[in-house]
Amino acid sequence: MNKYLYQSIKTFIPKIECSEKYECLKKMAEELSAASNLDADEVYNLIKAREKFGSTALGGNFAIPHSKTSFVDDLICGVFTTEKPIDFGSIDGADTNIFFVLLAPSVKPSILLKALAKIAKIFKDEDLKEKIINAKSLQEIIEIIKEKELLL
Repeated sequence: MNKYLYQSIKTFIPKIECSEKYECLKKMAEELSAASNLDADEVYNLIKAREKFGSTALGGNFAIPHSKTSFVDDLICGVFTTEKPIDFGSIDGADTNIFFVLLAPSVKPSILLKALAKIAKIFKDEDLKEKIINAKSLQEIIEIIKEKELLL
């Protein structure tokens, strides 16, 4: 298992153009799948099923769509922003424009729980959110998350 979250980030796509939750999830699943050599439909169905169970939007313009699956051996992450904030069913009612999509191995449930806790802690930082909104590359996102994560 990767020791740090930033080591699991496989893709970053800024300013995805989408207007509703499931359209965004589909595009994010396609991008994460392409970067990780996974089946896009399977990934979409997993994160869609989890989202139907309850919104993964935590408030503060941020969501963590996630799922456990048997077709990954380690945590896989994708970071995405949307062109315009969308209604993702956030607990605070605010629209969402930053997404941290996670896939974790179902045989190791603690990996997902630890990642979710770490992400929630990292993303309490409003300056970090602004940096992510303005980021231009995967390497830049990895450095932003790494810098913050190593301070925890």
